[in-house]
Amino acid sequence: MKIQMYSWPLTAGLAGLMLAACIEPDPAKPWSTRDQSLTAIDEHRPQRVVRIEESWETSSAEMPKSVSSGMDDSTTETLVEVVETVRPQVVGPVVLSGATPAARATSWLLQAVTYPEAVIRANAFEALEGNPEALYEVAPLGFIDENRGVRFIATMSVGDAGLESLAALIEPLVMDPSDSVRASAIYALQALGQYVDPSPLAGMVFSNSPEIRGNAYLVLGLMGNSTAIPVIKAHLGKGMRLENAMRVRLTELQAAEALVRLGDEDSIEPIRAALFTPVEQGELTVLACDMLGRLGDEQARSMLFRLIVASGNQSRPPEIQMAAAAALFRLGPPLPEQLSTVVLSQVNARDPRRRLQAAAILGIVPGPQALTALEGLLADSEPMVRTAAAGSILSRTDSWGSATAIASD
Repeated sequence: MKIQMYSWPLTAGLAGLMLAACIEPDPAKPWSTRDQSLTAIDEHRPQRVVRIEESWETSSAEMPKSVSSGMDDSTTETLVEVVETVRPQVVGPVVLSGATPAARATSWLLQAVTYPEAVIRANAFEALEGNPEALYEVAPLGFIDENRGVRFIATMSVGDAGLESLAALIEPLVMDPSDSVRASAIYALQALGQYVDPSPLAGMVFSNSPEIRGNAYLVLGLMGNSTAIPVIKAHLGKGMRLENAMRVRLTELQAAEALVRLGDEDSIEPIRAALFTPVEQGELTVLACDMLGRLGDEQARSMLFRLIVASGNQSRPPEIQMAAAAALFRLGPPLPEQLSTVVLSQVNARDPRRRLQAAAILGIVPGPQALTALEGLLADSEPMVRTAAAGSILSRTDSWGSATAIASD
């Protein structure tokens, strides 16, 4: 479950599933903001992925968006939308300590969980799944965060990390004011082996809010109970008539992914079809790539490869090419030669959204060159890029060396 974040600089960006207050994916974590959502960053407005992005404007102090995205506010999507007043805090210098890449990544994330911007706090909690001991220490801060997106991600991350001893602190979140947070608490408690009543999720599936409905789909798919299939199908295509059309389509893709996870293989078709949406709707293509990689759709290999190599008027922008490459890496061998260059070529991109997307993907790119690139991105000027790089570093077995990550004071 990850907050996967990427960014979509085309017409305004996107990204993945979303956090805009909530956040979402990595292969095993569709709720994440790291892979599934592209966080959009821009000089004047930090936006957020996957798993799990958001799009906000610091000027208006609102963040309504998704995990990985650079789209305009009207098309931003998010697992959980959030409106938050940016707290007037002064962020001090970034200090990275530790003898290994994993230790240095952890030192940044332990600073990031208290960062003024909610999207960064949320992504930091998700990234710390790669270091469960460190997550255990700071997760309680996420449970009481003022931003529901942060509460959502922190709770999902603890469930995925299997931190059973924190179950008692999650139980009160079943009564949280936010439906999305209640859904994450139900998921986490079940994942931690606790009894919890899942029936509230059925009502959330009928919500007219794309955020609530999408998160309910996500949780139902992850919980794996096939009896949820008719519940999800019963309201597909209904409701949400006043919502932005793009957000509705993104939510419908979340429903399709949940159905495939629950055993309805025919629901893979609308996800495959989304690979070939017009370039101006590239956020759909990016999300579809993420989903197909997570679902292990072998039949999508040729389609994903075509997105990378197409030329002329069929060529796709770097954001889509990177998303397709990430899906292929998740599918595993056989892989095209030099596939890693699709991602590595964007490490020094001028657009921070592309660096962010590259940082989120390099966690699954094998080889020392990818780790070296991540170490460089850990010192990036953009905190979102640093956070994505830190999460990718912790997910790699070659980043720990012979020492254990050490938290900085």
